[in-house]
Amino acid sequence: MGMNGFGPCGGDTNSVAIDSGTSCLQRSCRPGVLDAFLAGLLPQTCLMSIPVGETRRRVGFNFDGTPAEDMQFGDRPTKAKSIESDPVFSYSDEALEGNMILLMKSLSIGTMQKVALAMQKQFASGTGGSFESDALNLEIKGNKAFGSYHESFLGRTREALREVNYDPTCMPKLAMDLLNFSSFWDKVGGLGITVHQVWAAEARLNYYTYPGAGGVSTFDLEYIFYDHFGLDWEDVLKNGERRFPQYHTGDFFKCWYVLQHYRSARPFVTAMRVRMPQLTAQG
Repeated sequence: MGMNGFGPCGGDTNSVAIDSGTSCLQRSCRPGVLDAFLAGLLPQTCLMSIPVGETRRRVGFNFDGTPAEDMQFGDRPTKAKSIESDPVFSYSDEALEGNMILLMKSLSIGTMQKVALAMQKQFASGTGGSFESDALNLEIKGNKAFGSYHESFLGRTREALREVNYDPTCMPKLAMDLLNFSSFWDKVGGLGITVHQVWAAEARLNYYTYPGAGGVSTFDLEYIFYDHFGLDWEDVLKNGERRFPQYHTGDFFKCWYVLQHYRSARPFVTAMRVRMPQLTAQG
């Protein structure tokens, strides 16, 4: 096998024969960073950020490519006509926002309550855009659901690296699942009301070290999760009659919806980043 013959993951080999009368049937990667490293042209650690995973659903869109309803605002949907006869519809903006604040407070505690209130404030301001929080990132990193999600994806990443002989530039993107925060603690602690289920996700390998004499590669795995901080009509149908944790919880959700779809509030994209450092794969 020539220096390019490191796995079935790219174009054809540079030569059709290894020696006289011997056909080369091994497919290999295109010349890349691994070839340069083996030739002594690059250091052992590759500093580039390499995308290795993504969800099928993208930010702002449904699985079928149509715009996400929970990112619309001021649209007065026909399907929601019934809310115009609900008592909350006549509330002032101040009263609607006050009830939404009560909703955030009733479904979050501690640091996550500060995050929830900051998100509500940005929503009510009508600025849209995006939102990021170090506190939210740390909460996700320490969450049990994320721990299970990470272990599953890490196992698939290691297997994919093995299949391309540990050259991540040859690795196809893995399909990622959606991450849910739906435990009882998530519902009372704050992740349930601020995120609940991420809308989309991607993963990247950073600081990748090619297998050395010990045959072990190391890398950082970075997850970027995205969510829409907004409601669609289905959210109101599911939560409009809720009586927990407060008797008027369902009305609070209706207030959120009215602010977004009938008043001046605007939804936004929440971006969450979790970095898992110094992971290993056996070469």
